[in-house]
Amino acid sequence: MTPPQIAARSKMRKQFTTRFLDTVTSEGERAEYFDTAEDGLMLRVSGEGTKSFAFRYRRKSDGKRKFVSLGRYPDLSLQAARLAAVKGRIAVAEGGDPASEVQLRRSAPTFEGIVDDWAQGHALANRSPRVRADDQSMLKRYVLPEIGAMKVRDITRRELTLMLGKVRTAKDGRKGHVKKGVEPRALTHRPNRVFQLTRAILRWAHSEGIICADPTAGMKRPIKKEAERERTLSLDEIKVFWANVTDLPTTPALQIAMKLSLVTGQRIGEVCGIAKQELILDEGAPVWVIPRRRTKNSQGHRVPLSPLALGLIHEALKLQSPLLHESTGFAESPYLFPARAKRDRSHGPILPGAAAVAMFRGRDMLGINDFRVHDLRRTAATHMAELGVSPHTISLILNHVSASKRTVTSKVYVQYSYDREKREALDRWSQFLERHVDGAQHSRQRENSAPAVRE
Repeated sequence: MTPPQIAARSKMRKQFTTRFLDTVTSEGERAEYFDTAEDGLMLRVSGEGTKSFAFRYRRKSDGKRKFVSLGRYPDLSLQAARLAAVKGRIAVAEGGDPASEVQLRRSAPTFEGIVDDWAQGHALANRSPRVRADDQSMLKRYVLPEIGAMKVRDITRRELTLMLGKVRTAKDGRKGHVKKGVEPRALTHRPNRVFQLTRAILRWAHSEGIICADPTAGMKRPIKKEAERERTLSLDEIKVFWANVTDLPTTPALQIAMKLSLVTGQRIGEVCGIAKQELILDEGAPVWVIPRRRTKNSQGHRVPLSPLALGLIHEALKLQSPLLHESTGFAESPYLFPARAKRDRSHGPILPGAAAVAMFRGRDMLGINDFRVHDLRRTAATHMAELGVSPHTISLILNHVSASKRTVTSKVYVQYSYDREKREALDRWSQFLERHVDGAQHSRQRENSAPAVRE
């Protein structure tokens, strides 16, 4: 076949019928046929005989001829191809460009693709490391397996509702939280946390112009009213905890960290991550300064240290042994509660999740029912209130933004640290523990003979 014959053959116009589509061939060269019944609809036949529909049009903005593939025949029927051509023609008449829209759709990011951008562009500056770690855990376990591969622009309420429904029925399968023969506990608050995280990412995508509409707009939390945990330890339970915490299947360092969480009222994650440089112990008013990057609310926090807290800190220091580093030889850990050396030979602090795992595994050894690590913080706050400490001072000790940054005046103009009020409250709580808890006085007395923190 001569080139002119090929050119003529490639521009043949036919009325498409099922019989024609089934029998047409290209005789080894690519051929193009145009439907006389539907303007713009064309059939491309490759040299190997593959047949596919396309829509040809002229772009309204500049008159340029464009093509957009519709699908292969017979996977795409003639009737469906003609319907697609009609829709394409309507879109062109309204100023649309179907081919460019297809390219844009193909290049559109998936949900998993924008997670890293969100983490670097928003979460890194606005969320603490602990919160970011929890975010990554939820994304990996619940979100990405369901909608990670979807184009962000295609995610609808329906997909989100189905995903959250699966979270509601999920059980706590985290490592260290499952016992053989024991039914894993339900995740009571996790559906709301997953929803809030997903909504935050999609709202960010909307604000950045990645998507035109936020699919979470108007959606309500899966659990409308969360049951607030109210568990606090009684005085008798505090005595049991102090006496039996050393029986938990974990390191002595973590056992001390759990005691320190009770004494200071701070989150276990913030306690486990104490760096020695955060401790100012060589002055008349010792204090622990938590940098904003380590707090849950990203607000720096000062925790006055009572004699009992000092005693526990020095107990932890006595436990430490020099760590061998290839570059510098023997050196002390920069952390008060260093973790065991990991496979990568890093020596970071004890992870906060280790306390929850120890509690789960040693619940029977501890001898306290329905007890979680975070209950220590609530216990400290509750007993300080019973001792006459004002709610405002307790909120300051807990580093709640509602107390310290509630108004423009307190946020911008009042820079007083309230160290004196917090110290008086924590000293009163410390003295209460020393009077009523066996072993607490012993921990306090160790403070006098313990070595100072090295700068």
